[in-house]
Amino acid sequence: MKSIKMERTEIIERIIEEQKKIIDNLQESVNRYKSASDLDEDDTSDPDDYARQTEAKDMQLRFEKMLNEATQNLNLLDSEKEIPHTEIENGSLVETDKNYLYIGISVPVFKVEDKEVISFSGDAPVFQEIKGKKAGDKVKIGENSFEIKNIY
Repeated sequence: MKSIKMERTEIIERIIEEQKKIIDNLQESVNRYKSASDLDEDDTSDPDDYARQTEAKDMQLRFEKMLNEATQNLNLLDSEKEIPHTEIENGSLVETDKNYLYIGISVPVFKVEDKEVISFSGDAPVFQEIKGKKAGDKVKIGENSFEIKNIY
């Protein structure tokens, strides 16, 4: 049987892998829109070209902002790897009788052994409903009821 610390580290490493995929995709989008916004002005005389160039620059800036936030989330994950938690708060990994919940960032759902790992931001409404709960407490998320087994 794995130790709690090892299980927490393994799951957070998987979340980090997912976050890195998100960062890679955002970087690709930034690069794509950067290329589209860097039209040679000598080759551009159509007003529609300028409008598309402005749109591309706006999208580039939006994706750069999302990339910056995703990178900050990755740094948060790295710093959280070794910090244990005893109640539900940002950075907690919660084992329920049915799944794992990670509070701090949102990445696509994945499985560890036979349980799904669901992650969500500390800004998510569900966080306010489960914040401060401890092992042994029962929680309801949507239509599902869970028993908290451990908090790492």
